[in-house]
Amino acid sequence: MNKIIQTIGLALMTVLCLVPVAQAADPVTISSLQAYPEAYKMKVVQVTGMVSGYQMHHFIGTSSKLEKCVQNFLVDDGSGMIEASYAALCQMGPVLLKDGDQVTVEGHYLGTLDVKAVRKN
Repeated sequence: MNKIIQTIGLALMTVLCLVPVAQAADPVTISSLQAYPEAYKMKVVQVTGMVSGYQMHHFIGTSSKLEKCVQNFLVDDGSGMIEASYAALCQMGPVLLKDGDQVTVEGHYLGTLDVKAVRKN
């Protein structure tokens, strides 16, 4: 019986180690990102502002044949402006943006924002 409990415990620990740890997004101003880029590099950040310069691009996967929607835009929070890119499968109903939308975006900071989540405010 003890051997079964040890085996289950080991299996559970292995599974938990494989589950990705959710990263909390730090709310920041764009001016902070621009002033201290190394401090935020590759971190998940949250920026709130207005969309401008919106462009949509569509790509079809060669093997999967799934349509990918890539939205490129600028976010202006009043302290500065940053380029952002939000890619998702079109069939999954991503949040579609337009110039003038007030949004909160979360993503990895790489000098630009690689957006993982968008919420219209």
